[in-house]
Amino acid sequence: MKKILFVNACVRGEQSRTLNIARRFLEEYKKQNPEDSITQLDLYDLELNYLTSETLALREQLLQENNLDHELFNLAKQFAAADKIVIAAPFWDLSFPAVLKVYIEQISVQGITFDYKEDGIPVGLCKAEKLLYITTRGGEFSHGFAKEYEMGVPYIKAICALYGIQNVISISAEGLDIVGKDAAEIVNKAMEEAVEVAKTF
Repeated sequence: MKKILFVNACVRGEQSRTLNIARRFLEEYKKQNPEDSITQLDLYDLELNYLTSETLALREQLLQENNLDHELFNLAKQFAAADKIVIAAPFWDLSFPAVLKVYIEQISVQGITFDYKEDGIPVGLCKAEKLLYITTRGGEFSHGFAKEYEMGVPYIKAICALYGIQNVISISAEGLDIVGKDAAEIVNKAMEEAVEVAKTF
């Protein structure tokens, strides 16, 4: 049995097109892998706080004491232990909502999700073999001059490289707010892609 972690960073809840695509993926994945367990983590329900000088000092103290049982490390340990990970986040301000960055701050813990070799080269400690990143964009940022402005997917791929997750897949529905585009059709195509990805994820 594989443990799937679904990280939901969709602020609009039931109205979120990103979340709807993610749910279609998870529905098909569960159909293909009924024995696997899926844990959903709703970031907006966690009331996450960004790191401060106090929490950083506490983290450093706990790590020096090799005390990884503190609740401060619960999210990092959960992430590191997952066999596969799905992240759903809309495209905001050229990347993703701040809550996802705060979450990444919380799970980026040396000795849990990554570490360094003696020569300073980082080594990932996460168990996950795959990560799926699902996003939606009002404009089109996958091609043309705007492609260099899209920072969400490159960031997720970079942080996964640090964590040791080598297989990163992304699904994006874009152009949803462009006049003349059929948003429903675009979302449906993304759902169809999600179904296909779920069959081999």
